[in-house]
Amino acid sequence: MYRRTLLSLGAVAASALLIAGCGGSSASTTATVTPPQAKTGCTFKQPATAGAKKQQFARAGKVLQAGKRYAIVLTTTCGTISVILDLQRGGPIPNSIAFLATKRFYDGLTFHRVVPDFVLQGGDPAGDGSGGPGYSVVGALSKTYKYRIGDLAMAKTQNAPRGDAGSQFFVISGTSGTQLPPDYGILGHASDPGSLATIRRIAALAISDGAPSKPVWIVTARLKVLG
Repeated sequence: MYRRTLLSLGAVAASALLIAGCGGSSASTTATVTPPQAKTGCTFKQPATAGAKKQQFARAGKVLQAGKRYAIVLTTTCGTISVILDLQRGGPIPNSIAFLATKRFYDGLTFHRVVPDFVLQGGDPAGDGSGGPGYSVVGALSKTYKYRIGDLAMAKTQNAPRGDAGSQFFVISGTSGTQLPPDYGILGHASDPGSLATIRRIAALAISDGAPSKPVWIVTARLKVLG
């Protein structure tokens, strides 16, 4: 087992790596007049697919076709994130994640790491930063690339090559995240207003470099052909 890592918020300038925090957090049992979802825009009901054992694969099958545009639509308990796949910069990564989406790999997984003004990390079947799909691909970015809020990139282990990618991804959710070096392969971009609103709702649950204050689930992840 291994942990997929990325630079911590405090180590962006220092270029030191920090292990991703384990998932899981305790929800408050204090009664409130207003339900939590009315305040946050999120619901905290665990989806039926949560906890299901995920299949491991030796490699990704071919899913994407040349000349077409695709998105992966993440339906979460805080809203929808529509990721336009970056086939030009992502190398084999978009096809790999599209393959996993067609296998329902992401259904019922969590965002196990939500860091203030930095990133949202998810896609781990173990829920603690140690899991993956059984294989990895490599799609190294240009060294001049600058991450933007709404970018989805791939977490990797400390000793893995630039652009190494399993199933764990992170969403750039704050300005500190845009300062990361381009060592993490790109999946795509979520830049529409609805997706950015969902990212803000999840980011609002950050309390430290670790699990969010309340669990956030990926209910479904579906591949969509755009044309």
